[in-house]
Amino acid sequence: MAATVGGRLEVVERSRSLLGPDYWRLVVLVVVAGGLHLWLIAHTAITARDSLGFARLVLCFQNPSLAPPHPDGRSPNTLDHIRSAEHPPGYPLAVWATDAVLQRFSPQPVAERILLACQLANAVAAVLLVVPTYLIGRMLFSRNVGFAAALMFQALPVPARITSDGLTEGVYLLMASVAVLFGIRTVTRPRISGFLACGLATGAAYLVRPEGLLVAVAPAIVAVVFAWKRQWPREVAWGRVIALLIGVGLVALPYMALIGKISNKPTGEYLNPLESPSGPLYRGAPTSQRVTSATAILAAWWNYEKDADIPRELWAFHAVVKEMAKGSNYFLWPLALFTIVALRRQFATQPGVWVLLLLIACNTALLVYLAARVGYVSERHTVLLTLLGCQVAAAGLPVLAHTLGALVPRLRWVGVRITAASLLMAVVASSLPFALKPMHSHREGHKYAGLWLAERIRDTDALVDPFCWTEWYAGRTLYRTSWNPTPSTSTYVIWENKSESPHSRLPLYEQAKELKNTPGARIVYHWPQNVPPEQAAIQVYRLGGEQ
Repeated sequence: MAATVGGRLEVVERSRSLLGPDYWRLVVLVVVAGGLHLWLIAHTAITARDSLGFARLVLCFQNPSLAPPHPDGRSPNTLDHIRSAEHPPGYPLAVWATDAVLQRFSPQPVAERILLACQLANAVAAVLLVVPTYLIGRMLFSRNVGFAAALMFQALPVPARITSDGLTEGVYLLMASVAVLFGIRTVTRPRISGFLACGLATGAAYLVRPEGLLVAVAPAIVAVVFAWKRQWPREVAWGRVIALLIGVGLVALPYMALIGKISNKPTGEYLNPLESPSGPLYRGAPTSQRVTSATAILAAWWNYEKDADIPRELWAFHAVVKEMAKGSNYFLWPLALFTIVALRRQFATQPGVWVLLLLIACNTALLVYLAARVGYVSERHTVLLTLLGCQVAAAGLPVLAHTLGALVPRLRWVGVRITAASLLMAVVASSLPFALKPMHSHREGHKYAGLWLAERIRDTDALVDPFCWTEWYAGRTLYRTSWNPTPSTSTYVIWENKSESPHSRLPLYEQAKELKNTPGARIVYHWPQNVPPEQAAIQVYRLGGEQ
């Protein structure tokens, strides 16, 4: 098959279709991923705090008239909500579609149903993710490598848990991995249509998370290098890069035009290297205010006491490496580095692998840059790196098995394939106990406090909830953020006992702490209820009103 592009003849290889061995591998991956995500959704006490913002935006999409009036006094429409939202509309639109189906089957109240829709949209996309993940591995290496990479990623604790929560990662990774798949395919079997498809998929990833734009950088760099080395005719190479940019623009530019910039997220203001911010956007609490928590810290914050004497770039590099290690369960990147060293000659001749390694390098550099300027990096931010790293690490399993066989003679009779499969199963088996732990069980009491409060709080009462979940389940913030009447009849304060604010994203924390210690404040509800109020995990205080 041939196509004329820019006056030249391009010879295009016939695509290799899926065969029986591919289908049974994909079935196994879908079953494993589906079972894992269903288990986690069924064992979720409450969703992550960020899910409340997405759920609120979806409810405003569904019923714009119930949202607060626009600043000019008119009733806002869906475009107004997209324009003012901090996050791009890709994931909320996926949740909207999921909730449209869920409404027909679920008898749950709106506050609970929409959060379930957030989880399902994320999890369904994460299950579908096994297809491009497998195909990337098969395209670059072999069927077994694609299978190992997909299984490894699905079983890792951090990816499994955040793609089962009410977060964007599942949809983002699905769009980004499709873009990576097209990018790898189009540099190995170059066609204008392939670069255009890669651009369209990159634009779709951007509509979920702004950093999705970075996916297009790797195939563009490969095209420029091939043009410079004259492996591709220069006019053809530039035509392919232009097709890539057109694809990105067709999807991304309408949203950029709507909001008037690249991103509404606060971190977007820190992207300009010509402007030096006076301080990080997020700062850890002073050391004197921090306590050891029973739960793991899932992010790193620049601490303005402990880290004041450290160059911020050095802190950022250390923080990103630490979060990458935690997000990959510690073993992934050592294995990936071993693979790169062992297969360096093979990798040097494969432009598809260049795309993979360039994306890892570019994403790492962006994370370090943003961490230095913003003062914050999370395991969530490294999840695409983990997905890409799984491909490299999976390719190294046979190499590691062969090396172990050379070092341990007893393993030679087992064979490389069996040893590599055993290593994969050991990785999965060691990851699943952590991946399958119930999610956010230590904060389940916020939901019950909200349901208790929903029957008692009035519009004339104030509610101070620095943690956000109670006010959501109480029905106060379904269509707008925290609000309080002035003056108020009484004030309810939500307190998470024995906690400290780990960072600046809880702006009401100090106010709640001060109010609960006010003379006359009394505990009117606590959870769990089988313990004394003073020892309860969640406490609801009330000030004023009837005694």
